[in-house]
Amino acid sequence: MDLISVIVPVYNVEKYLARCLDSLVNQTYQNIEIIIIDDGSTDSSNQIIKKYEDKYPKLIKAYHKKNGGLSDARNFGLNKAQGEYILFVDSDDYVDHDFVEKLYQNIVINKSDIAICNIIDEYENKKNTKIYTNYVPSKVGNIYQDKRILLNRFATWNKLYKRTLFENKELKFAQGKIYEDVRLIPKLYLSAQSISFVNDALYHYVIRNNSIMTSSSLDKNLDIISAFEDFISFYQKRNVYERFQDEIEKLAIDHIVIATFSRVVVLSQLRDLKKNTEPYYTFMDKYFPKYMQNKYLDTLSTNHKLILTLVYNRNLKILKMLVYLYNKLK
Repeated sequence: MDLISVIVPVYNVEKYLARCLDSLVNQTYQNIEIIIIDDGSTDSSNQIIKKYEDKYPKLIKAYHKKNGGLSDARNFGLNKAQGEYILFVDSDDYVDHDFVEKLYQNIVINKSDIAICNIIDEYENKKNTKIYTNYVPSKVGNIYQDKRILLNRFATWNKLYKRTLFENKELKFAQGKIYEDVRLIPKLYLSAQSISFVNDALYHYVIRNNSIMTSSSLDKNLDIISAFEDFISFYQKRNVYERFQDEIEKLAIDHIVIATFSRVVVLSQLRDLKKNTEPYYTFMDKYFPKYMQNKYLDTLSTNHKLILTLVYNRNLKILKMLVYLYNKLK
């Protein structure tokens, strides 16, 4: 049985950390090393880590470093990892007891470079959950054989990776950036010879009110533009951008036109709507001027089609009102 390294960055998550670590130390697959990186926490996370380190010395390896952000902590963990395979688990999330075993069995049986499971989205302090189900191709392959694999959700943590993928210096997390998954996952997909899927939802993604992805900072949302430019540049340099242009355009529709616009219009004052949304219009006009003709638009939900139409027609006041009401009702 191969050793699997589970990398867990920690920063001020005292409320969630024990649940996360409990889910890892009780895995059915036990040939794991749980690499915990305390990224300069100022709450009681450090004491919680020490408690688990003392109780599970064969499983847990803890490190403490100056705060450098999520990407820096993940890269630190990669440098310490000894396993043949790598998993990432965020410390405010948790996983099913057979999370590691099912992904490992899948990656070995299919001889793949990446194995991916489905996700359970859980809203903090709310009872409702939602299952995210991946698109699964008819046979194990790569994105050259089925480009729709690229359309699956960008997330670092619902995937088991062969460690050799990260030996390429370009395949590391971008320091000091958010949307780090958008910057890295498409590159890993491009490098993987084979990608396989587990048809079970094994990873519990906890959506917190103060998380990066629900942050009230307008400036942080702008990072999505540089993330996509990095993604596009990587594919252009490898002369495959045109081959995947439809898929990349659809991803830009999902992440920028629908998700980012929805956040920005809600956060903006009415008088600032035009100014705050102009960078996103400029990006889409530059790279995807015909995005309303994308071949994957029929896969959008009714709500997302409405948002897309409102953004395209610059009906931002109406969009602001609708998104606000939707968030209140969630």
